[in-house]
Amino acid sequence: MNRKSILLLLIFAISVFGQNLKDENLMQGIPKGFKLGFKDYNKKTHISLIEFIPKGETVQNWSQMITTNIYHRNINLSAKEYIQYMNSSWKKSCQDNYTKFLPDGKENGYEYALFMAYCKKNKMTNKEEFTYFKAIKGNDSFYVVQKAFSYSPTKEEVIASMKYLQNVFICDTRLDNCPKVVK
Repeated sequence: MNRKSILLLLIFAISVFGQNLKDENLMQGIPKGFKLGFKDYNKKTHISLIEFIPKGETVQNWSQMITTNIYHRNINLSAKEYIQYMNSSWKKSCQDNYTKFLPDGKENGYEYALFMAYCKKNKMTNKEEFTYFKAIKGNDSFYVVQKAFSYSPTKEEVIASMKYLQNVFICDTRLDNCPKVVK
């Protein structure tokens, strides 16, 4: 999904729900063919968890999943440090694994880092899992978006996943770096 598609999604959300962007915002589209599978906000930890899955699947039995974690009180790690922590956690939770750090940098003024992880058999699902992560360090919150497959994705699916993550970004109305929406 490109930024133009995200802008159209944003315009749709504003026109349907009457909401305008305020302060810091995660700009993330929902891929065609996906639906909301689960959404929760933990009042104790101040973390939002949102899961999208293909239509016709469940969060218990999925082939692909997009998971978004928003740490509303932010965390005391850079995006790169978070990815290093995920690498360590992944290696502890999966004996037969492969991980790879991908390019990191800044976009729209915010630091991000990318990471790929493979697990031959995920202990929770008992399935093979390939996951691509994007961590973004905001000023107010910390954001992590994951695209996971419970099978070995094709080259085209990997490219599409990386393009999807490339188009996930944050903006802040206080910094005037959000897409402009004309009503």
